[in-house]
Amino acid sequence: MNRGKLHVLAALATVLAIVSSPCSSAVFKCMAGNGQASYQALPCENEERRIDLHVRDPAAGEQAAARTRARKEQRFVTEIESEREAARRSARSERKRSDEERQAQAVRCAGYQERAERADADARMHLRRNRYKRDHELRARTLRDRYFSECFAAD
Repeated sequence: MNRGKLHVLAALATVLAIVSSPCSSAVFKCMAGNGQASYQALPCENEERRIDLHVRDPAAGEQAAARTRARKEQRFVTEIESEREAARRSARSERKRSDEERQAQAVRCAGYQERAERADADARMHLRRNRYKRDHELRARTLRDRYFSECFAAD
């Protein structure tokens, strides 16, 4: 069962407990030898230590107030649950966005490294032409700097 159904069942049980006609029963407070009190529906074994408690049925006004309080509490629980679910959805979407950004950055960083390696290879190809060699070396250095500043140093 999901939480929503459980809350509905709990609210229904609460309302039924409040609305149902309370049965008149005796409640006995029994004192143990060590002075500890216990409450029970059956008379105490030790009659001289028995204390009778007078239990009364709640009046109609008290029952109505209890029903109103139960409805108010149920609305509060429903509101809290909806806020909690909204927070979960928000956290999920934030995690998804963060994962997508991380993946995009990983692809971008891999591209920087790949392009820098290609520029180094191109620079090695132009051994005799200094101008082209310097251009490729500069491009490789720029890509490595970009990789370091955006990918390595960001972690």
